[in-house]
Formats: sequence, C-alpha cells, structure tokens
Amino acid sequence: MAAPNQRGFVQQQRITRKPYFVGFNTVGQPFPPYSLTNIDIVKRDLNNHFATPMGSRVMLPNFGTRIYEMLFDPFDEYTKNAIIEDAVRVVQSEPRVALQNIDVFQEDQALTIVMVLLFKPESITDSMFVTFSLKDKESF
Repeated sequence: MAAPNQRGFVQQQRITRKPYFVGFNTVGQPFPPYSLTNIDIVKRDLNNHFATPMGSRVMLPNFGTRIYEMLFDPFDEYTKNAIIEDAVRVVQSEPRVALQNIDVFQEDQALTIVMVLLFKPESITDSMFVTFSLKDKESF
C-alpha cells in the first residue's frame, strides 16, 4: 500500500522481483540491451541446443541434436518416434523445464516440433516451436 510523503503526494512502491535466470543474447537483437531473463533465456538456451548438430561442440560430444541427420529420411512412424525421442532428450537435459506434451509435423521441406513446457521456478506453462528445414541442413 502506498503512503503519503511529507508533501502529501502518494508515492507508489514498486516491488521488483529479482529474475530467476539472466543470460546474454544477441540473436534477433541488433541493439542493446542484450540480456534475457527467466522464460526468454530458457527458450533461447533450448533453441541453441536444438540448433546445434550433435558432436559439433568441442569437449561436449553429447550436446546438440541428431534431428538434422533425419531430415532426408522418409517421414514414417520410425523417423517420427526417433525425432520425438531426441527432442525429449534435449528437453530433459534442461533442468529448468519439464516437458508436458510433444508432437512433430512435416510441412513442405521442414519438420516442426511443437512442445508444451512447464517452466519450473515460476510454474508457467508455455508452448515452443522448433523448425528444422532442409535449407538449414545445407549449411552443415
């Protein structure tokens, strides 16, 4: 509750919560500030994990995903289950979230993973989409 000061004006007291997680990000941000907090930084970290082909990080051979290897495979139940299994592995490596639901769709020349995630410290549920396209595959 706000209390009047010496001049009789009511001052608002702002309660600012310290963010749970703080990180640095320049992707999609041409100008400062380059910091992300809470859910935004967790999503960015997951996107970085999904954007990295497995085995390409020095000293972290299990970091990344094998989904890029499956882009040219026929999209049958075996491939779909392998993609879901790998995506679940990536999400489970992130202790700040819990996977609620996951599905994979194929469109034109891309695969889209749709996930519903529970962000643990704040108990907020949000969806996340990760798209892998054949055009991206050409750069690896």
